[in-house]
Formats: sequence, structure tokens, C-alpha cells
Amino acid sequence: MLELRDYQTRLIDSARNSIIAGNKRTLLVAPTGAGKTALTVHMMDTASKKGLRCMFVVHRNELLKQTSAAMWKQHLEHGHVKSGKRTSMHNILVASIGTLVNRLDKIKEPDLIIIDECHRSVSASYVKMLDAYPNATVIGLTATPERSDGRGLGDIYSSLVEEVDVRELIDLGFLCDYRLLAPPQKFDTKGVKITAGDFNKKELAEATDKATITGDAIEHYKKYANGKTCIVFCVTIEHAKHVCAMYQQAGIACEQLDGGHSDMERSATLDRVRTKETLVLTSVDLFIEGLDIPIIEVTQWLRKTKSLIVWRQGIGRGLRPHKDKDKLIILDHVGNSLDPALGLPDSIYEWSLDGSRKKGKKKKEEGDIKIKQCPKCYTVYQPTKPSCPECGEVSQVKRAEIETVDGELVEMEKTRVKIEKKREQSSARELNDLVKLGLERGFKDPAGWSAHIYASRMSMKPSNELKQEAKRIYMELSR
Repeated sequence: MLELRDYQTRLIDSARNSIIAGNKRTLLVAPTGAGKTALTVHMMDTASKKGLRCMFVVHRNELLKQTSAAMWKQHLEHGHVKSGKRTSMHNILVASIGTLVNRLDKIKEPDLIIIDECHRSVSASYVKMLDAYPNATVIGLTATPERSDGRGLGDIYSSLVEEVDVRELIDLGFLCDYRLLAPPQKFDTKGVKITAGDFNKKELAEATDKATITGDAIEHYKKYANGKTCIVFCVTIEHAKHVCAMYQQAGIACEQLDGGHSDMERSATLDRVRTKETLVLTSVDLFIEGLDIPIIEVTQWLRKTKSLIVWRQGIGRGLRPHKDKDKLIILDHVGNSLDPALGLPDSIYEWSLDGSRKKGKKKKEEGDIKIKQCPKCYTVYQPTKPSCPECGEVSQVKRAEIETVDGELVEMEKTRVKIEKKREQSSARELNDLVKLGLERGFKDPAGWSAHIYASRMSMKPSNELKQEAKRIYMELSR
């Protein structure tokens, strides 16, 4: 059987405990690159050996192929539910949701259903599948348990579990670190309407698809990432084609990919990226989810977004480690990283099944972070550091006092204070440990805080019994 990493074992144990507690549908949160394919293979292998019927559901053929290959590598026999193939009778199935919903009456109800990218679970096709299989145990997998339209996932799942964050995976070496460069001022989206929770693509394309912006992007690629493999996230297919053409005119090997290309064309293009015959790929949504090419060294953003899914999953395409890559370079020309609701690749969020991530609270906390900006190289870093971590320049100049060149990207570095506090909180597994942590941090009501955190890990409200127990522990520790 596939050997799991420690945090993967924790994730599976947490999901199992949630199911034992009565949650037939559990949402499992794991960052991009945490190994959700490995988790899936392990869970399905374990369940099948107990005689259970299992199904893994995906929304794209690339994800189906990727998971199937991982299963064959572990000698896990399985069948497919996909267009052009007969319905398989195997006890383990990897299914495309588009084909599955048309064959529900031909496939016996599975005992276990694992849904990939499960933030899509509230859409009509998934609801139809779940209604057809009401007795199945369901585990949803995602790195971002929310939707751009604001709909919560609580109608589908009754519990949410998570055990690892991006910074922990970086520190453990399972993801690479990053270097982020962003504009000194916000990208102007004035007049661009919001449609379904994100910027209207047609209007955003008109604001973004300009020669000056694309020319600036190419110059920054040459300056910070010349010769490196890069994915450029664009607004529309036409925008992606324009950007590709300008890269080619600049003498840089570039190709454009979208959903209209055949599987054979996509495969051939990605092979050229792997060998660096092609250095730059321009696309829209094709590579937001599921792409696994560790050689990607740069993600370039010419697409402004309000979607945390688009932002974090897109960046995740480049965070996978590779022997020839030290850090992922993120060229954020539209200022997504300056939006407190999106944050940086290793920002931490308090997820919720009702879709109410605490953006307001987070925005205030981000605004309170004091920073320095180097006047020499524009690196932004923690005020606790005596000099710039990139160039060594000693400076006391605050960010607001720096004059910057129009269009120039400046480097951002996430302060680690909040991340360390979150990790410290995550390591406090028992109620007693949480109450003690609340006391150490000087909270006014450590008992109430600890009861809330303890209950929220199982997506429940703190009961009166739990509050009383926390209060009893608090009284004992306060003596």
C-alpha cells in the first residue's frame, strides 16, 4: 500500500473520526500539492479491501487520467465511467461527472464516493448524483472550500476537517517557497461590473488587454524570470491569444492553450513545456485546477480576480517542488496579492461550511501589519528584520514614503507572525491545551474562546456541556 506522509495520515484519521461521529458527508481541506491523489488512492484501496464499492468523481478528463495513472502505479485495479467507454463493472471506479449523471441507473450505489474539487458539489450535476446515491458515505476534497458566488457547502457536507497549511508544506519541503512581485498601487477596475462573484470577463478584458500592460508583462518576465517556464493567466481566450502573439514577437517560445484544443494537442504542448522547448503558456481557466507539472517556475497574473479559488489554485500550479527550481516566481501585474480577501500563497483562513469566511476581520488584521519596503529593490519585509532580506539594504523607510516607478513590480514577503499563531493553535489538539493557550495569550474569555475553537473543528456550535468543561479547566489552571 502507498506510504502516507504524517499529515496525510492525520487528514485521513480526522475524516474517519468525523464519519464515526455521524457525519456521512465530510469535507476534507488540503492545500494544492498536499497529495490529494495519494489520499484518494489510499482511501479507496483501504475501502475496497473491506469489500466496499468505491467511486472517485472528477469534472475534467485530465484529472481522471491523472488519478487513474496513480491507481495503476499502486496496482489498484479499477474501471472508468467516461464518454466513449462502456460502463465498467469494477468495484472501484473513476468517473467523469458529465458521463456519470447520464448513467446513474446503470451503476450500483457505491459505499464510498470521493469528490475531487468538491467546491463544485452544489452544482446541479453533483446534486443529481448525490440524490441518486443517498446512502453513500461522501468525502469531498478541495484546497479552497468556498465558491465565487458565495454559496456555502453546508447543504452538502455536515463536517469540515483540515490538518495542514501551505507554509507547513513549504517548511517540510513538499512545496517550494515563493518570491512574489506586485505593483505598488492597485490595478484600476473602476467601471468593471461584478458577475457571479467575480469581475465581468468581457469588461475586465477591455481594461487589461492593452499593449502597454502586455509589454510590461513581457519586460518583467525577461527581467525576473528569463528562460524559466511560465504560465500566464489571462482574462479571455482572445486575451490569451494576444499575449501569446506578443511573447512570440519578442522572440520567446510561447503557446496558447484553451478548452478548444484536443487532448492530443494539449499533451504535445505540455510535453514541450516539460522539455523547455516551449517556455511560456498563456491560458484562461484550463490550468487553474489539476495541472501537475513541477517544472513550472513562474506564474504570471494578467487576470484580476475576486475569486480565492482562481488565485490560490492558480498559484498552486507552480508550488510543486522540482530539482531545478529554488522558488516559484509570482509576477502579479494586477495586484491580486494586495487584496486582503485573497492574501498571499501561505495566508491562513478560517474556513466555514456556510460560505462566510471572515473577510472583514481578516482585512482589518492585514491592514494592521506593519511593514518596511526597501528603497533599493522594493522588497517588502517584516519590521523585525534589521535589513532587507534580498539585498541587505539597511532602511527605516516605511512603504508609504517610497516613490516607485509606474508599472514596476515590487516584491512582497508574508509576515510570519499570524502563521505561527495559527500553527500554535492547530497543535493544541485537546480542550485543555486550548484553554492553556488562551490564558497564555491573555484573552479576556479563554474558556469561551477554547470551546468555540474546539467545536468549530467539527463544524458545530459549542454545547453548554463543552462550555462548562472549558470553564472548569480554566478555573483549575487559574489557581
